[in-house]
Amino acid sequence: MGGVLVAAFAVGFAVGTYPALQLTSKIGPRATTMIGVACVAAGALCFAVGAPDGLLFAGRGLAGFGSVAIYSGGIALAMTGVGDEHRGAIIGTIYSGSYAGAAIGPLIGTAATVFGRSPVFGLLASAPLVNTALVSRLPRVVAAPAVNLAVIRGYLRSGRVRLGLWITSLPAFGGGVFAVSGAYLLDEAGASALMIGIAFCGMAVITTILEPLLGRVSDKWGRRRPLFILMLLAVIAMSMLIPIHERVALLVLIAIAGSFFSVVDGPGFALVGDGVESLGGNAAATTFLVNLSWGPFAALGAIVAGVCHDVAGAALSFSVLAAVTAFSAGLVYRYL
Repeated sequence: MGGVLVAAFAVGFAVGTYPALQLTSKIGPRATTMIGVACVAAGALCFAVGAPDGLLFAGRGLAGFGSVAIYSGGIALAMTGVGDEHRGAIIGTIYSGSYAGAAIGPLIGTAATVFGRSPVFGLLASAPLVNTALVSRLPRVVAAPAVNLAVIRGYLRSGRVRLGLWITSLPAFGGGVFAVSGAYLLDEAGASALMIGIAFCGMAVITTILEPLLGRVSDKWGRRRPLFILMLLAVIAMSMLIPIHERVALLVLIAIAGSFFSVVDGPGFALVGDGVESLGGNAAATTFLVNLSWGPFAALGAIVAGVCHDVAGAALSFSVLAAVTAFSAGLVYRYL
């Protein structure tokens, strides 16, 4: 049931990708963001109330739908009037907030176990009301002209757009591998559930700190140089995971390798935005393309990790991920 609940979020995210694009174009990014926040709140309420499995699945689906609406509207809102020279910093700051939320996710689950699901998720459902109030105070942004899918497909002619989409999809792909193989490695080394949670919280915290810093660096140095350096560091860190079996060392390496791997999404997103803007597109079209690629790659990463486990265990999973990352670093270097 847990795996199906996780999949329900991805399904809601995928289903909401195109409607979020249309909402951003028709009613504006601020209103789209507020609708997304309301959907996430409704999803939390489903968990607070729900005993039937169907209600829990609906809650996860609503949360996924709301999340893609928040990304689409929020990024379009933040990117209004921002040129190439600040795009990386803005996107890095947005992703930083997203990873900060991921860092407290395990704490929410623990609190629900201790205090009960209804009070914890009921309280969580009230938090979006504060966010809605804050978003409503932002200046109203005129809705961008509607973009049809034929025009968006045309943006894929740009090499920058294709490379940026590949780069932004890597953390989604690697997330599945780290979630399955990283937890497996720690468990095999004798780590407790708390240590496994600390490893993934540490990954999220480091990523939260690095995202805006890397965004500013990519604005100053260009998108590709920091991407190339980070990918090489991620390959080295992931390669070190394979021979090590000491749980504390694994905990530290998983947090570091995962954060190096995750932060490439900010410069990758900015690279997509650079390419789309050069062809006359806007932030809504950029966000749609990035969101559209997230779900399939996240599912593929989890599938690859599961298949590799059946064949040769976690070592093969991280070897495949390291090879994919090294190949991606080569693409970035070639594009330089």
